[in-house]
Amino acid sequence: MGLLQFAKRSVVTLALVSLTLAGCGGESTPDAPFNAAGTSADLEAMNETFASPAFASFSTFSVMFDAAMGGSPIIASSAAAIDVRGAKTTAGMRAAAARGAQRLAGFLMHQRMSASTGHSGSAMMISSTIAGKTFVYDPNTSSYAASDVAGAPATGVRFLLYAVDPVSYAPVEPLVETGYVDLIDMSAGSTQAARVLVVSGGITYVDYTVSVSTGTTSGRVSVTGMITDGTNQANIVLRSTLTSTAGLTLTYSLDLPQRDVSVDLSVNATDVSQVSSPITISLTMRGPNGTIAMTGQFTDTSGNLNIRVNGAAFATITTDGTTTTITRSDGTALSDDELVAMEGIFEVQSGAFTSFDQMLAPVGGFFQ
Repeated sequence: MGLLQFAKRSVVTLALVSLTLAGCGGESTPDAPFNAAGTSADLEAMNETFASPAFASFSTFSVMFDAAMGGSPIIASSAAAIDVRGAKTTAGMRAAAARGAQRLAGFLMHQRMSASTGHSGSAMMISSTIAGKTFVYDPNTSSYAASDVAGAPATGVRFLLYAVDPVSYAPVEPLVETGYVDLIDMSAGSTQAARVLVVSGGITYVDYTVSVSTGTTSGRVSVTGMITDGTNQANIVLRSTLTSTAGLTLTYSLDLPQRDVSVDLSVNATDVSQVSSPITISLTMRGPNGTIAMTGQFTDTSGNLNIRVNGAAFATITTDGTTTTITRSDGTALSDDELVAMEGIFEVQSGAFTSFDQMLAPVGGFFQ
């Protein structure tokens, strides 16, 4: 199969999207008594690790890094489409999955092109013309440009971060510098890798490594690291494999050790380019406030998901793509606390897609 055909198939026909958030240790007893308010508090703590002002700035500006480093169109254009506030609809989730497939196909296509021209996969990924440079944001052009500011890593680049409006996520003007992002080349052997560090006020809020390895008809992208809001820390391990026969497979693990909480989410789709093609969901959240499981399918315009609590049928979620309705399985009314908890469980899937999108966006220029 030709290179371009392979890339096109990988983007258009997602044979499998499987996204898994799983606790790395210390899981609580699966049948702990259900506490709706406690479940919501656990979800809020998990979401807050991605909600610091530093991460908001990182999410806003990181989609511009590719262009500043000369990123290829397939990567830069897909990154520019990210909604940093998160995909809140089924259509938005599908779009996030398609962007992930596109970016991974771009990574793989470049790696195979480099191999075919005899370039070593262990060569330094970042151009010598920008290595050690610090990039600053220009509000007049809404883009970054290299500067003479010192401090960037010798084998990477630094992007200064600025305050953003907490509602619109637009840069505050006049600009207020709040920190920086270091992208560091960590390549070794046949694996290319880049480390991402987000620092603000002397605190490291984000620290993860993205690595890419490829074969003749397959490639893998891995993300390993942590994100914190300064109070709770989420440990993340993500692996994404793209092949010419099986399409895209992603596994994403998240552990919140401070609260002894883990979430397992698998999302499967055969073709995210078709709005009528269903995406299958299977989610389990375990912690000291009970075990909640959600299974079912959705498309851009419809969906039906069943929720079980500690093994017993509890609620049903239906959606028309924009509006979500939650009803108790036995027909009785949900309490306010139960409704809030069920809404939070449903929104976990959108947060997973968006987080993966955001973590790959900054390093596209490294893998081109």
